[in-house]
Amino acid sequence: MPELPTLIILAESESRHMADGPRFATVTSAHESGGALDTVHHTIRKGLASGLQVLLVAPPMVAAQAHHLLPAEHVILLPEPLAPNLAASNDQMALGVAIAVIASARSPGWLLLPGDMPLLQADTLKIMGKAVTQESLVFPEYRHRRGHPVGFSAEFYSELIRLQRERDLQRLLAQYPAHGVEVDDAGILMTQDPHSSLAPLRTVLQGHAGLHAQH
Repeated sequence: MPELPTLIILAESESRHMADGPRFATVTSAHESGGALDTVHHTIRKGLASGLQVLLVAPPMVAAQAHHLLPAEHVILLPEPLAPNLAASNDQMALGVAIAVIASARSPGWLLLPGDMPLLQADTLKIMGKAVTQESLVFPEYRHRRGHPVGFSAEFYSELIRLQRERDLQRLLAQYPAHGVEVDDAGILMTQDPHSSLAPLRTVLQGHAGLHAQH
């Protein structure tokens, strides 16, 4: 069994830009698309620098561009939702977590990180990796503000592999108390695009586990 948990990086859905309409229209330009890919790549590099095993869950375009950073078996293709709408895409993110956990079944735990948060420090990921082997459910805090990644110990395996919808993840986070870990890293709060398709995932991960936070 690996000594450290697995970092699951969840990349932004491609179809959401089209589904969200004019507000995101410019994202599909070559410049903006390259910027989004660069953001994911920076996040991946932070994960690799931490020493954790890294899995990327990504839609086809992002997955294809990540193979120079990760072995093929560490890149999990996330099928696009049949209907390009908010609810379907959010459910795909939850399903992506389940797929990644199954792919790393022997891991002692998992850290879930939205792929548009490349400013957090590799040392923070190391700290959270250690914390998730000591506590069941963990999250980092910077000056008492909750951030990412959220960590699940191996005892959550059976629940995580059954995730199919966003509400399944919400229910899981609401059901168990979470342990806050203070870190000196404002990057746990900072995203490159607060309006990206990962914003609902960040809200889910921040909004419910913190209801029963422990220190």
